[in-house]
Amino acid sequence: MNKLDKNPYFEFNKEKDMAKLKVQPSAVDAEEAILGSILLNNTLLPTVEAWIRRDDAFYSSANKKIWKCMKKLYRQSEPIDIILLSAQLKDDFDNQLNAYYLSGLPDLVAAPSGVEHWCRIVWQRYLQREAVKSAHKLYDTSLDDSMDVTEILHEHERTIEELKAITPAQKTETSDIIDHTVTALKSETNIINFGIEQLDESAGGMTRQEVTVVGGRPGHGKTTLVLNIARRLIEQGYKVCMFNREMSNIEMFKKIIVMEHEELSYARIRKSTDLNGELATIELGLDKMKEKYKNLIMYDDIRTLAEAMKELGKEKPDVVIDDYIQLIRLDEVKSDRRFELEEIMLDYKWLCKKLNCAAILVSQLNREIERRLDGKPKLSDFAESGVIEQTAESAFFVYYAYAVNDEDEDPYETEIICQKSRYGQLGSYVMGFNGDKCRMYFSRAEAVKVAAKHLKAATS
Repeated sequence: MNKLDKNPYFEFNKEKDMAKLKVQPSAVDAEEAILGSILLNNTLLPTVEAWIRRDDAFYSSANKKIWKCMKKLYRQSEPIDIILLSAQLKDDFDNQLNAYYLSGLPDLVAAPSGVEHWCRIVWQRYLQREAVKSAHKLYDTSLDDSMDVTEILHEHERTIEELKAITPAQKTETSDIIDHTVTALKSETNIINFGIEQLDESAGGMTRQEVTVVGGRPGHGKTTLVLNIARRLIEQGYKVCMFNREMSNIEMFKKIIVMEHEELSYARIRKSTDLNGELATIELGLDKMKEKYKNLIMYDDIRTLAEAMKELGKEKPDVVIDDYIQLIRLDEVKSDRRFELEEIMLDYKWLCKKLNCAAILVSQLNREIERRLDGKPKLSDFAESGVIEQTAESAFFVYYAYAVNDEDEDPYETEIICQKSRYGQLGSYVMGFNGDKCRMYFSRAEAVKVAAKHLKAATS
């Protein structure tokens, strides 16, 4: 016996609930009207499909099978008529009953133009059924002492978010789209500048509801680049959420502290030994730093995509930075990691649309790059998934030649390569770089000047 059944209160209420559930929320007459409308006018199928996002929305098993066959015929560019449907369904129904049922469907339709009204009804009933199932699951699991309550609530929230996410797209009138476009042009809020001149010139900044990907091999300065971008975004007044999946929040903020105080050395700060002079410098500007970075929210304890989406839904940032996406895990592990990466990219894309924000996703590159003579990255080097390059609005690579050949290359310059830009220009450009200062500079000359200045101060 289930331990829940031992609870008399639960037993009493469960009996009542089950009695109610014998008649599930449904609208079989509306289902039949939808199918009849398609038989009368095949071109209505895409309209129905925009509403009926899941086959299970059809409560009647017969109607569900007919709907699936209709979609199959439509994909094959075949006419959707009673003869072809009967042939497709012969193994599922008695032929005579099947033909009789199908022939009666068009007679139930007053006017095919009302199909969206019936779709709306069918979809609402489906959501009702799913909500009931979710509520019963929550009730059952909440009474199980062996389960963590917080995890139960998170699971329930995920279920609700999934149901909300599959709500059918609503028709937007062209006149409304035009008005929204003009409003966006007037406000100029759709574009978010990186704050780094070279990136803004090449990509034209970031567009809200779009994804930018930054790639590079380990040790080439990907994290340094996105931290410099985060700093510039904060200075422009934007709210930024950053997921630190490889490094801790503390380690990342050490880099930010060094970035804000160029006289400091990250190598020394990281070792945390004999820092009396450095700590005095840091504490002197501590209040200013706290005020400056109040709109930077950092996470280092979120592993799964679902948890990340939940936090972003609460915070509603202007920009999301995720470092890096190969470390994200899904609640449901897929057999092929490429499929996981595809889901991650597409979920981020839809999240950006939902929250009207921009995302910067950091990605590792595969090892094939190491076998090429020049070692310079390209789009095909993105680790594990081609969907990364397909989904991104812009794709940048950080190439630090000194990390490949420290004898012949300059330690004070790095190359930013733009290999995809939906609205900007492709190309590459050199920036100044100093890893110990956690800084990107406008030019190599500026990086050398800053390094020489602090070297002189340290030796005097």
